[in-house]
Amino acid sequence: MGHTRTEYENYIIVSDGCKYLSGTYAGFLRLKEIMSTLNSMVSKQSNTYTYNGEVYVSKLTNSEIINIQKSLEYGTYSPQLNKLKYVCVDVGIRNF
Repeated sequence: MGHTRTEYENYIIVSDGCKYLSGTYAGFLRLKEIMSTLNSMVSKQSNTYTYNGEVYVSKLTNSEIINIQKSLEYGTYSPQLNKLKYVCVDVGIRNF
């Protein structure tokens, strides 16, 4: 029976290749929070999201968000992760 990686372990693996992921537990928690928001954006077919009470219009497409979700879910690096820079710019942080 093999070990099933946790969400945090997958985050650590993909953060190695993405400068917008800090590789810290605090960054992981921030990313989980924003991904929850982005996931609901995809399910609503909307391009707006709310973070810390502020409303933003995302430059990310639904397919880009889905690719980011898959990369995080499977722990496989994808260049799509670098598109998290749009969210970082929007919300005024350096990384997740």
